[in-house]
This record gives sequence, C-alpha cells and structure tokens, in this order.
Amino acid sequence: MSKKEGYLNYIHLFRGFAILIIVGIHCRISFRWPKDSIFRDVFITLLDNGTVLFVFIAGFLFQYLKGKYEYSSYLKRKTKYVILPYLIASTPAIIIDLYSKIPPVWLPENLVDQPKIFQALYMIATGKHLGPFWFIPMIVIFYLISPLLLRIDRPGFYKFIFPVLFIAGLFTYRFGFFSNTIDSFIHYLPVYIFGMGAARYRKELINLKTSWAILLVIIYCTIATLEVINIIAIPKLSSFEVARTAPYFAFNFSKLKVSLLCIILLRGFYVLNRDSLILKALGDYSFGIYFVHLYVITACEMVMKLIQPDFKLGPLTFLFYTALVSGLSIMIVIAIKKVFPRYSRLLIGS
Repeated sequence: MSKKEGYLNYIHLFRGFAILIIVGIHCRISFRWPKDSIFRDVFITLLDNGTVLFVFIAGFLFQYLKGKYEYSSYLKRKTKYVILPYLIASTPAIIIDLYSKIPPVWLPENLVDQPKIFQALYMIATGKHLGPFWFIPMIVIFYLISPLLLRIDRPGFYKFIFPVLFIAGLFTYRFGFFSNTIDSFIHYLPVYIFGMGAARYRKELINLKTSWAILLVIIYCTIATLEVINIIAIPKLSSFEVARTAPYFAFNFSKLKVSLLCIILLRGFYVLNRDSLILKALGDYSFGIYFVHLYVITACEMVMKLIQPDFKLGPLTFLFYTALVSGLSIMIVIAIKKVFPRYSRLLIGS
C-alpha cells in the first residue's frame, strides 16, 4: 500500500488503536457481565470516552493537511468518502427500523404516524438507527464550519482562548446515542481543536520531557484507578430517561483522562517508532471497520442467543470477542475492496 502525501506513521497507528477501542466499547455493551464484575468496571474505565481519541485524530489531521485545503473540494471529498458510505451502510438498519412492528424507543412520538420518508430522514439526520452512527451527523458539522476552524488556528488563540475553551469543555458530558447532535458537537468541539493544536505544536509534544510524560501517565492512572474503585463516578448517559433528567453540566474526569491519553499515545507511538501489523491493518481499514462492525456484533449476538441465551462476558471472552469482531470486520472490508476495488471507498469509506 503506497503511503499518501503527508502520511504520519505514528498517527496511522494511533488511528488503528482508536478504532480498536471503539470496537471494544460496543463489544463490551453487547452482552451482560456478571453482577459486580471488577473486570467490567476496569474495561469501562479503559474504553469509555474512546471517541475522544477519534475526534482528536480528526482535528490533528485537519490542521496537519490544511495546506491542501479548499472548501468546496474538501466538502466533495467528505461527501464521497464519509457521507455516501454512511448512507449506504445505514440502509439495512433504516429498512429494519421502518418496518419494525414496534416503533424504536428513540423515534419521537410526533413522527411515529408520519410517512416513512420523514422517519428515514430523521434517522439519517441523527444516526439513531445504528448505535455508533450518531457520530456522522456530528462530524458533518465540523466539515461545514471548517473555514471558521482554520481562521482560529493561530498561536494567539491557542495561548489565550483555547485553555478557557478546553477547561469549559471538561464540564460537558452529553453526547452520543442517548443525546443529540448539537450536544455531541458542543462536547467534542474542544477535543477537535485540541487535536488541531496538537498538530500545530506536534514537535513540542513529541519532544516532551520524559518527566512530563511520566506525570501525564501518573495522572491518567490515578483517575482510572479512582474510577474503578468508584471514588470518581464516570458521568455517562445510559438511557434516554437518564438523558432527560441528568444535569447538563458536571465535571468530566473521564474526558480529562482520555484527553491526556491523546498526548500520551501521540508521543508514545512516535517514540516507539515501530510498525505493528495489527494496528496498521486497523488503521488501514478504520473507516470500513467503523461502518460494518456493529453489523458483525449484531450477527454474533444472534448466533450466541441460539447457542447460549444466558451468556455473560468475562475478561478473556471479552478480549476474544473484540478480537473476533475486529478480525471479521477487517475480512469484510478486504472482501468488499476485492470485489469493488474502484468503488470500495464510496461504499464503506476504505
């Protein structure tokens, strides 16, 4: 595979790691765990808020490649290689939801009796039809405001304004499937700009003194440990009811923790300077994996329901399950690329 202009191997491996975390998040919640499982709590701490990694990388690459930026061609590329695959990958899930006997719980009551075209448009606009797809309507907002993001990409902004924005962003936690697109955008805006700043000052971050890097790791591990032993609660939306009643602002230690992890991994992958076949494959096919992995998880759930209806995850079965879903997703992406070599990016983004 030829390397594109501007290719950064450490960011590519970082992206592979990030998609593995995303797959792990959805594998973790697809089956039950034994009651009071400490391993479940450990994996919640290690995996939740993993989307921060993906948004950070998106902001990093946007700033890093800004020299080739032209708004209309940028939007055309995103339409072809992100939005079109999103629409194609969404089609099976939308059809299933439209013709389900029971309306989905996330479908607004005022749409239940409306024509199916309006219901389908709502699904496309929100990504509610398939768990991880809430991300696409949100990231589209970043595409649309990209000229504004470039205008603020100045040293003065990062020195005087960004610190305030970043700290303010640590008090938000409404995002994702149980929230809405605007709240998700507000939640991730500081993270995206954080990634842009990391790209602008990547040399300084990569050359960060070892003592400072160790301090970041200590802070990360401290927050993670306090979360596992339930001294620090992980603010999260676990249902639509919780989303309706939860306070809008709360300090988000988990978001801070994963933001620090972004710098740890950025520097770590650069310093290690080693290729990983697994992370490289995950990075190569990351968008394709994103679009197909929940279908793979759904198939696994259906098979397991027939074999062992009361199946529960443990630490080893979870790791195997995540590896299985990741491997099957890569195989599906490779198969699509083989069958449609010229059109695979239009179909699945890879």
